[in-house]
Amino acid sequence: MARGVDADTVEEYLDRIGEPFGSALSTVRDRILAILPDAEQVISYRVPTFRLDGRSVVGLSATAKECSLLLMSPPAAAELAGTLSEGTITGATLHFPPSAPLGDDTLRAVLAVRLRELGR
Repeated sequence: MARGVDADTVEEYLDRIGEPFGSALSTVRDRILAILPDAEQVISYRVPTFRLDGRSVVGLSATAKECSLLLMSPPAAAELAGTLSEGTITGATLHFPPSAPLGDDTLRAVLAVRLRELGR
């Protein structure tokens, strides 16, 4: 189960989530922003969420043992299942160990699917 943290900003969330999760999620956040520099960072449902034009693209969270990229779309998860070289997909979530933050190629693939779904 994802751990929500009482935080008003994404930076505050990353500071409060604890290590090694905060560093791993911070790395993924920075990579997402490099790909989507216009994305708005917000806290939604107690986790960092990236929005474009007010619509959620992806989110970040952590469980007791791993980090998660919230795909926010079961169809996107189904399309991406078996195609990514990093992480594992369950439901609409891509899980990865904090010792191996998702790389640019994986994030570009995920974001391309989500942006297509959002008509961008």
